[in-house]
Amino acid sequence: MNAFPRNLVLCLLLGFLLTAAAAIPAAAQIRSDEQSVQNEIQRAKIFRETYPLISETDLYCAIYVQESKLSDVRITAAGTGDEKTLLSDADVIYINKGRKDGLEIGQVLLVVELGEKIGSYGFLAAKRGRASVAFLEDSRAVARVEKTCGQFKTGDYIVPFEEKESLLGKDLGFERVSDENPGTAGSVIYLERDYNEVGSGYWAIIDVGADDGLNVGQQMTIYRHVREDLPRMGVGNAVVIDTGNKTATIKVLSCNDAIRPGYVVQAK
Repeated sequence: MNAFPRNLVLCLLLGFLLTAAAAIPAAAQIRSDEQSVQNEIQRAKIFRETYPLISETDLYCAIYVQESKLSDVRITAAGTGDEKTLLSDADVIYINKGRKDGLEIGQVLLVVELGEKIGSYGFLAAKRGRASVAFLEDSRAVARVEKTCGQFKTGDYIVPFEEKESLLGKDLGFERVSDENPGTAGSVIYLERDYNEVGSGYWAIIDVGADDGLNVGQQMTIYRHVREDLPRMGVGNAVVIDTGNKTATIKVLSCNDAIRPGYVVQAK
């Protein structure tokens, strides 16, 4: 009478053991797959040696300090002559200068908006896009928009466009705690859009420039002082994307805290 239950139990036990044995390779495969994914993630972190440190947007749409006076070449109207200011490719702008002022058909121009004064250095300037001369008379011109970074407004300045190269490289990072080093040092004097603080990818203006030996593409560590009697703390790394004589524009590449006006920057 008890043989049948005992046989059933044995069958069930055997089935369980076979199922468990089959599951072991599957579990091992899952762990192997997970490890492979983790290895690929680590490989991506380790072997991603270079990427665009300075992009086309950084070169032709960024802020900077206009340290010298601009010539009086300006937009007199945008679009079809109405109040349209947010333009797209192939729209047109009208310019108050022409052939006798040195403009030429096909010449590429950069649109610059001037803003507030930045200390004694000059005026905050924003690159708004570029256009090429399509129609020309002695004292006026029409240009076709090629790329916009924001609004074109009546009164915005027109300057010759200078071709620049983007930069591939590696974020050199920063030390959490650091002593003084001999590299060129300055401080953050303005943050993009007049923010109180910014993070990675944002632009800032600093109070050192070409006269101090800075070059486009140079990387700088950003520091803050907790107290005068304590070592300064590294909070970020940045790259120089534009230089004037006395000022420069940097882009924050990485940071572990918000970047604020007054923080120290020092070239590596």
